[in-house]
Amino acid sequence: MFLQIAFSILFLYAQAKEENDLHVVFDKNSKQFFEKNEISMIFFFTPQCGHCERFQPEVEKAAKQLKEEGFVFAKVDGHNYKDIAKQFEVNGFPSVILSQDHGKKYKKFEGPRTSDSVIMWMYEQLNEGTKELKSIQQIKDKISQSQLMFLYMAENDEDRGFRRYKDYSHAYGNLEFYHTFIENVQQELGFGATDSLVAYKKYDKSPVVYQPKQIKVSDLKAFIETNWFQRLQEYNEDIQKKIFKQDRSSLILIVDEIQMKDRNAHDALKSISLDHPHEDHILFIKCSVTNPLFPELQKQIGDFTGTPSLFGLQKYGVYKYKFNQAFTKQNIDQFILDFKNGKAQKHYKSQKLDNPIHSNNVEILTGNSYQKVINSQEDWVIFYYNSFDSEHLSLLPEFAEIAKQIGQISKVKFAIADVTQNEFSDFSDTTDIFKIRLYKGNKNYTKFIQKVNKIQRDRLITFIKEHSKYEFHDGGHHDDL
Repeated sequence: MFLQIAFSILFLYAQAKEENDLHVVFDKNSKQFFEKNEISMIFFFTPQCGHCERFQPEVEKAAKQLKEEGFVFAKVDGHNYKDIAKQFEVNGFPSVILSQDHGKKYKKFEGPRTSDSVIMWMYEQLNEGTKELKSIQQIKDKISQSQLMFLYMAENDEDRGFRRYKDYSHAYGNLEFYHTFIENVQQELGFGATDSLVAYKKYDKSPVVYQPKQIKVSDLKAFIETNWFQRLQEYNEDIQKKIFKQDRSSLILIVDEIQMKDRNAHDALKSISLDHPHEDHILFIKCSVTNPLFPELQKQIGDFTGTPSLFGLQKYGVYKYKFNQAFTKQNIDQFILDFKNGKAQKHYKSQKLDNPIHSNNVEILTGNSYQKVINSQEDWVIFYYNSFDSEHLSLLPEFAEIAKQIGQISKVKFAIADVTQNEFSDFSDTTDIFKIRLYKGNKNYTKFIQKVNKIQRDRLITFIKEHSKYEFHDGGHHDDL
């Protein structure tokens, strides 16, 4: 027991612990650290170095800010762990290194020893930053092609506001930043004569202009961060991750852009999205049926009839809600309210499936047809299975044979439900083994308890006879049963 505890302590010590937001890296945990972190910043120091001691508080400030933005900052005692220092060609202290590709690539920081300088330098290495546009036509082309972009119009690159804008542009790798020094470009694009910073948004109110008499450096970041988010966004890979890998509530409008009714639905949702502040954490999304990612989205949502269609998604896309009214501002507003309060009508993924057993005695249920079955007054035996499990599939013919034999002597009906391709309103059991239920109408059901991962034929038949409300007329089929 003592050895187990000691080993656990040594294992934990070998992990990269934190001191003031700096991960402590040393020989025993360095391999693990770099395998885990594709990108990281590293502060090399030695214990008796006065310059290191004075620089460390600034490094800790940078580490705290970068941690909030998802980056890792580490520190290494270069005197005691010379192999790590040698790996990054560190010969003097203090040194700050940007490690990329799990430590296979690296760059050394050269600049003032302040937290702002370290952070800006890191972003400059990672992100390209603002790009110059040299003609009016080039500017207009970019505006028409971009979902969201920033354009700074300045007299020259010595402009103080522009220099700060250039610095900030390196900090946002997922945004498009541009600038231009074309003479009279502001008037050409319909703005005043002073320097301008403009946000162009394809689906929101656009353009959004920041054009005071004198652009204040302190306001640039606030303007960018206020306008870096569109209320209504085009469905893309980034949005896909936010919906299905992060807990972001979303409203998705699926449209065929050729149809006028779909354009009207888009305009209605666009108008409503602008009425809801960013802080409500609902993503407003439009996805065209021509979008390359639409088939993947359809797999998540299931079959639906026609466009426009509006869905609400919550909890990694697990909980879905369907808008089923006319696309008016009032109706959509009410749907959003019901969606946020959990009162909207639930939607279950429903996929039309081929009959895997080709039996006329067994119904193939989808998410949509399921409700009618379990709400009926008839007795139904339902076999829930995983269509990706070969053992489950091998049991379907046996289930169909039982359905055929029972059907000759009783009114009991049989169905199968593929839980991997459809969602069912009252079924959330794990699918490690198949499940069988007998419904006696009005959602009342009894579980058939399986002992092993195979159909115990006699037990199942006895179970059906005991729990069904129907009479069984064995007739000439008694021996078979």
